[in-house]
Amino acid sequence: MYSKKFVCYLTIALLVMGIFLEEVEARRKILRGRKTITRRYYKGTAIPAWAIVLLTGIGMLLLGGGLYGILQKFVVDAADTAETHSYQPALQLES
Repeated sequence: MYSKKFVCYLTIALLVMGIFLEEVEARRKILRGRKTITRRYYKGTAIPAWAIVLLTGIGMLLLGGGLYGILQKFVVDAADTAETHSYQPALQLES
């Protein structure tokens, strides 16, 4: 149905998105006699914040470079440079 390459890329993308998920807070009530004790459990992200910022910056650079390449190929190189431009420099009179 889907190619193996697509499934591999999808798995990697889901794994990276899972790493970037926000921190999770869990609460649990423990009954001890007549008292109820609430405990909180905090789970941080899998990678530190500086690594998330670094990977996001590298991703933006790669995305910008890819967009530049696509625009260079389809917009700039596709323009017809053989046609004359509407701007003509003024003639200089020599004395």
